[in-house]
Amino acid sequence: MKSEDFIKNIFQKYKEDEIYFIGLGNPYRSDDGVGIKFISKIKNHFKNAFTEFDNITEIVMNLCNNNEKGLVIFVDSSDFQAEAGEIRITVYDEIEDFGKHFHKIPLKLYMKLLQNASKQTFLIAIQPESIEEINEPELSNTVKASLNFMIKQFI
Repeated sequence: MKSEDFIKNIFQKYKEDEIYFIGLGNPYRSDDGVGIKFISKIKNHFKNAFTEFDNITEIVMNLCNNNEKGLVIFVDSSDFQAEAGEIRITVYDEIEDFGKHFHKIPLKLYMKLLQNASKQTFLIAIQPESIEEINEPELSNTVKASLNFMIKQFI
């Protein structure tokens, strides 16, 4: 799905306060921090924008326990064997198994819980160029360009 079509569709289906953004990643491993940087850039425009450092387990559980309509968009770097900076919007079934993750709680588990609570979930994944550098808080130029493109789509 093209990101422009995806974004147009969600703003037609959901009010802004029904949309939750959760950015994942390690901001000190170069491109792995793209989800965190995404949230830092949109936080002033969306009240429901969080990172994994905002106790997302509690946020997800609260969303699972309410009966309101909702959409949760996760943003993270993901190696899906594409060109660096490529953006892929995926759903639960397209994400690899629970065992392949680097987060405290696997993303796929969060998505399953939210889906069971009748919330729609997506992952906006950006192919990293580099996640090897430890203590490197800067994104590669390729991933930074993709991040800026996504931000412009939302704000």
